[in-house]
Amino acid sequence: MRNLKVAEVLPENTKKGFSELLYTQPNFLVGNNLLPQIHFYLFDPVAVIGLGHIGFSLEEGTVFSAYRAPFGGFALADDLTSTEITFFIFEVLRKLKEQGVTSIQMKLAPYCYFDNTLLLKENLVYAGFDLEEKLEYQAIPINDQAFELGLASMEVRKLKKCQEAGFEFSRLPKHKLADVFDFVKNQRQEKGYEFSMEWPQMKLAQKVNPEAYIPFVVKDGERIIAATVGILASDRVLYNFSPAHHSEYDPLSPNVLLTEGLYDFCRAEGLNYLDLGTSYLNGKINKGLWQFKSHLGGQSFFSYSFRKAVS
Repeated sequence: MRNLKVAEVLPENTKKGFSELLYTQPNFLVGNNLLPQIHFYLFDPVAVIGLGHIGFSLEEGTVFSAYRAPFGGFALADDLTSTEITFFIFEVLRKLKEQGVTSIQMKLAPYCYFDNTLLLKENLVYAGFDLEEKLEYQAIPINDQAFELGLASMEVRKLKKCQEAGFEFSRLPKHKLADVFDFVKNQRQEKGYEFSMEWPQMKLAQKVNPEAYIPFVVKDGERIIAATVGILASDRVLYNFSPAHHSEYDPLSPNVLLTEGLYDFCRAEGLNYLDLGTSYLNGKINKGLWQFKSHLGGQSFFSYSFRKAVS
């Protein structure tokens, strides 16, 4: 094993050799909650490179990663060995205990975000973490082939109809995020779905991470008929946070054209996955939504939640 170190701040001039998660970064946590933060970084002092990070929010002796966010947990460099991951975990446990932390709650990112999430899961169990929940996400791998080639035949027909109707996908400027947010919220509420955020929360999130929140739309002429907020959840993954379309356009399903635009954006930006999120309703998989995402080319990836008493 390399002679690695763990510190609460990366030493100056240390390069990052891993993909950082948006939801555990200090700026995100400032906008997400008012709780104290605790951060740990794994680094190689000889190569002067950062190899991992985990960020926590602290509340009454319990640390959360992440708190009021889809997921958090460890962000790790792809080349870390099992021994090095174990070292990082036990150093974090030791340092948390020194700070008086009594318990940990953690939800890992779906394993499309990191190459070694399954190895991390095994090491967390070895370190005494209890596996509490397993959730299914779907994500579209980004590659050189056209989006259409990964679609089910039904969705290909919908895509063609949208193209023939002259609908156009575009990325809007950052200051249009409020317009897209309002559109998505209104369309979801009309269909009886709850929306997990209010505009002040989204506005603050964009303020502290201005490059991470991107408004995308599909228009029929000048009219927005479908939209989503794309979130750069890491430098490898775009999260399709809140897709919605106008109910008048149900027969044409402009969300398919919207997803094609997101796929092409990911490919142009060199991203690895388009995260379509989960498909749960009242704790159970919504089979219709899951199937739609599958027809779009979505593959299943799992996220694991853990809990541990620090002793």
